[in-house]
Amino acid sequence: MQIYNHDSPESIAYKNNYVELENWLDHLNYIGKEITNLVDLGKAQLTTKEESQAVLEKFLKEKEVNNLKIIEFQKYQDGLPRAAECEDVECDMFFVSEHEKFRKNYMQHLANYRKVKEEYFSVLLK
Repeated sequence: MQIYNHDSPESIAYKNNYVELENWLDHLNYIGKEITNLVDLGKAQLTTKEESQAVLEKFLKEKEVNNLKIIEFQKYQDGLPRAAECEDVECDMFFVSEHEKFRKNYMQHLANYRKVKEEYFSVLLK
């Protein structure tokens, strides 16, 4: 999405939010692929370790959560064009608030995923 000199501040904010959301979705999709690869690697490398099953199950649970996040964020993306149609401050503030809620949700999801990934690597490296 390109920003033009004649764009209003609201339009610029909308475009920036849309690009940010696309980046979040790209990253969530990558995480899904990464989990699949790490689970496959874990099945090959961790078959004799007792702890391995628990961490692999956490990864599979995390993949389910990640898939739900992708669906949730795609629904948000589908509704985002309505933000460009806002004609008052109340409407603009709703979408600003909504985007912040999704930003926090995304950041929390990354933190949770990183914890599971760190646990995985600590088991793998034992």
